Amino acid sequence: MRVFLCLCIYLTSFFAFSSTDDIPRIKEILVQSGDYYVGGVFGQQPYQEHPNVTVKSYYMMQTEVTHVLFHRVTSWAIKQKLVQGKLNQHLHQEESNIAVASVSWWDAIIFANMMSRYYHLSPYYLDQSQQPIFKRPKNGVVIVNAAASGYRLPSVVEWQIAARGGRPALLHQTYGTLFAGSNQRDAVGWFPTDDLSQKEVPHIVGQKKPNELHLFDMSGNVAEWTGELFKLEGNNDLYFYCGGSFMLVDDSLASCDIHSRGHKRPDLGFRLVRNAA
Repeated sequence: MRVFLCLCIYLTSFFAFSSTDDIPRIKEILVQSGDYYVGGVFGQQPYQEHPNVTVKSYYMMQTEVTHVLFHRVTSWAIKQKLVQGKLNQHLHQEESNIAVASVSWWDAIIFANMMSRYYHLSPYYLDQSQQPIFKRPKNGVVIVNAAASGYRLPSVVEWQIAARGGRPALLHQTYGTLFAGSNQRDAVGWFPTDDLSQKEVPHIVGQKKPNELHLFDMSGNVAEWTGELFKLEGNNDLYFYCGGSFMLVDDSLASCDIHSRGHKRPDLGFRLVRNAA
């Protein structure tokens, strides 16, 4: 199924969050709280004059989660016995800045909790006993701590707001572009080519033109999981993912799809957000 949304926000300046050891700096954008328009409109429109949704402030990672970030945080978590697994001491240099893919929704939220613990932030995803989730609960129950300071997946609204470019895009009248920073999809994202001249694999992040928020690869490269639930009858929990990918062309930023929490695809990754104080 498809979901079509159109959104507006205000933005503040670039923010970088780093630790004391060798884990890469996490580059983030602060998106301010406010009332914004949500709908299915693109092109030149008075978006600021029709607010109908409210969001709280949040930080969003500037790029999708990369192999080097995923590898180093996961290795730290294994050493701390937060998660089980074998340490892989080697990461090929040519792979380090490629977007992570073939991760399930479960993989993404567990990684978010690992990131939170590393940076001494409160984990967002809890099990039924109110403990942070570091492995998939047997009963599949996930409780969220909305007041947590730690990392999480964005809602569809938050994802769409950031992808559209926020206040700078409104000011520059580029908020209505079909893709994240341009009407020309190949200028801002990795998508499949008609002549098959481009390899269908995840790419190094940050190579294409960013959008007005200076976010990279919101269109194309790997599609991105969100924290937005679509509940079917029979206790089937599905979650949205957005952005298109090197395997799948979406018509616009407003196109999202859904799948089960355990689903993995070679073109499906994620980026994280966290609440702003």
